Amino acid sequence: MPELRHESELGTAVFSVEPTCPPEFLGELPPEELYLVELALPWDGDWTAAGRRLISEALGGIGVVPDRLQVRTNPEAHDEHAKRVALFDALGMELFQEKEGFTWTDSGEAITVPDRLEFRTIAEVGRDRYRDVIAGVGEGTLDRNDFYYRSNMDPKDWGSVYTTFLEDGDAPMWLLGLLANDEAVGFVAVSDFDGAGTATIAFTGVLPEHRGNGYIDDLLAAGTAAAQRHDFGSMLSDVDTENAPMMAAMERAEHHAGVRPWHIWHHVGSVAHLVFPA
Repeated sequence: MPELRHESELGTAVFSVEPTCPPEFLGELPPEELYLVELALPWDGDWTAAGRRLISEALGGIGVVPDRLQVRTNPEAHDEHAKRVALFDALGMELFQEKEGFTWTDSGEAITVPDRLEFRTIAEVGRDRYRDVIAGVGEGTLDRNDFYYRSNMDPKDWGSVYTTFLEDGDAPMWLLGLLANDEAVGFVAVSDFDGAGTATIAFTGVLPEHRGNGYIDDLLAAGTAAAQRHDFGSMLSDVDTENAPMMAAMERAEHHAGVRPWHIWHHVGSVAHLVFPA
């Protein structure tokens, strides 16, 4: 669907309506989602009042849209990010999720991967098995976004949605970790981030029955080594700030916070509550 653009003397607001996921996987989710993708305001003036009025007018004038508005703020993408976050807070939008960015830079030294697990690619184990492991790993997730979507659809469908993000060139870096008896422990999925030599850990995790054994360290090492083998000089990944165990694991794997200003504030709010009388 084309972007929905609203311009006035107050500024500019641009919205996008996007499919939530392939229709066969929706479960209890709405078929479409609404995002605020651009916001320009006079940040040196009364930006709170201007933002409130602009967003209200824009949403009130674009017709029927999904009621759940989402907006993400990131210092690497948005000027005046602190004021943007404060505006969405002032509008009564929920801080649905906050994520910290972690950066790994190749030092030139080969990464040592522990030998407790055997790693096979998604092509070697098949998409169905890989999907089932994703579905299982999501149980008890501390990632707020993942928890929301998984809770509103069949876990296997949630796993299937994740596999739709796989690009052919990334398949050698989507790995399943297996014990000697072929039992799956978890997985790590590494993807190209920007087409310019930076990769990302798109998703990783350990199945509930294997947690507490430090396998996340093995998975992160294997994923980082895979990126290194495929000539990525750096990685940028993000982790929910409420997922303290994963944040600590990233640091142990030499993926460090604070290297780049990458940080995400993800707000959600009801369109009905954001539109008020003129």
